[in-house]
Amino acid sequence: MARSADYPYTYRESKLTKMKMNQNFCILICYRSDCWLSGGREIYQRLETELRDRGLSDRVQLQKTGCQKLCEQAPNLVIMPNKDRHNHVTPSQVNSLLNRYFLRYSLPSEELGG
Repeated sequence: MARSADYPYTYRESKLTKMKMNQNFCILICYRSDCWLSGGREIYQRLETELRDRGLSDRVQLQKTGCQKLCEQAPNLVIMPNKDRHNHVTPSQVNSLLNRYFLRYSLPSEELGG
């Protein structure tokens, strides 16, 4: 487990460094009341915006789920296909989360019209 100022929530080391973008990436975010009311709604909206702005919305699916059985650690999300679980996520952590998993797949700003 690792913690830092940029990435204060825990994560299981993933094998995403070996993954290719043709695999199915999905971010599963709990839609149940504890997670949603603890900031899940804002995290979902921020993920939608960031994925679109990075040119990843067609490569990374964002999906609401039922209870992930960790209500006391809300809000919760899972990065697929490796099932990397993230708890106590805040909207301000979305950028570092996406950078950790998907930075190499983001489109350069000139391709995004920026």
